[in-house]
Amino acid sequence: MARRMVKRPFISVIVLAHDAERHVLRTLESVLDQDFDDVQLVVCDCASHDRTAAICRRCAEREIRLDVIELEDTDRSLAFDRALGVARGRYVLVLGQNDWLAPRALEHLHALLTEHDLELAILALSVDEDSGNGELSSHRLSFDVAPTRTKDEFRDQAPLFLADGIFNALKGKVLDRDRADALGLRMQLCGNEASYLAAYLEDIERVGVAGQAVCHVAQQEMLDHFNMAAYACCERNHERYLQLISTWHRDRDEALLAAVHRLHLRGVISCIEGVCSSREISAIERNARVRDMIEAPSTRASVAVLGDTSREFGFIYGSIVRKNVTACCLSARLSILARISHLPFAARTGVMLSCA
Repeated sequence: MARRMVKRPFISVIVLAHDAERHVLRTLESVLDQDFDDVQLVVCDCASHDRTAAICRRCAEREIRLDVIELEDTDRSLAFDRALGVARGRYVLVLGQNDWLAPRALEHLHALLTEHDLELAILALSVDEDSGNGELSSHRLSFDVAPTRTKDEFRDQAPLFLADGIFNALKGKVLDRDRADALGLRMQLCGNEASYLAAYLEDIERVGVAGQAVCHVAQQEMLDHFNMAAYACCERNHERYLQLISTWHRDRDEALLAAVHRLHLRGVISCIEGVCSSREISAIERNARVRDMIEAPSTRASVAVLGDTSREFGFIYGSIVRKNVTACCLSARLSILARISHLPFAARTGVMLSCA
């Protein structure tokens, strides 16, 4: 059901959706109801079993700016490449299926992109989560930095973004479509979003933060099972970021190294919490998996870079430093309980740790 608009739009917004009937209409309307209308919206439905595709089709019947692609496959890499093939905008913005744009977000983006001729723009993220009393609370993730003009300027700023996992996911990023095409980037070849973005960033110069363009994202829910692929993805991303800073000839840049290893530890801790919250594995298997993670060479290297004490990770970090599996599992459970209860000492593991 993909159609072609005659005029090339300024920006194309890509949404990949799977079983998203609860929120997908809000996502679509947040784009199409913007005052800035030089936009194309491309939605790729990935073999949904609910009414997602029907909702998108019905919306497309009355909105020429919306193109809908329907796949019989849940492969998100394939879906992204297909959606990018339909996208015609000079720039491409990626949104998650439950995300929504604040009013005037595209207007602010247009002003920033055109004024600085950016190759990459990063939206401010408003992370919405349950406050524990049935109400939603939000915290803002943004960076007060000036747009960069050279490779070195961007690489000097990169630790800010890397430490928070901003480049782990495409959501909330605006890419220059011609640049992506010139680099020959394909998600199916890159493997995941972090690798795709790392390739896009290798020789980038002009990057800016759109602090007034806000994208609302839903806090990821804690899974009740451990997904071994998540840890493998965490390790793969870590290796890719180390390769990236090596490509930049910044192997001795202490700020960059600390940012990459800090992100890695946050990912490892998130995976440990996944193991400790799982109901599907025995205590013996849980302890073995935690031991494998905290004794892995990559984890020991991250600990060596960050030092023996780091308050941002909470109680669990000391257990990782000492390789104490029992204390690590106990700290992970306490951390999960603290976050569920919204206690002030709950450690922050990050909002952009997705390996999708």
